[in-house]
Amino acid sequence: MPALLTQRPRKATYQRGTVLCHKCSAPIHIHNLKELAEEFSLRCTKCGARGLYHKRGLNIELMPERRKKPRR
Repeated sequence: MPALLTQRPRKATYQRGTVLCHKCSAPIHIHNLKELAEEFSLRCTKCGARGLYHKRGLNIELMPERRKKPRR
């Protein structure tokens, strides 16, 4: 039982996908990964260029949860 008392609660995280713009190499963040198709089109927020990207080219990042109230 003493081992259970020394463990810290895990911090909540969420997944965020990132692709790089083909024109200016700026990161484009994607928050809804479950509903993403195999091929998708995104517009870069920095240069405005639209590109066609593949799901297999996503970089998945674990980001800390920013909610003030924890999920139930």
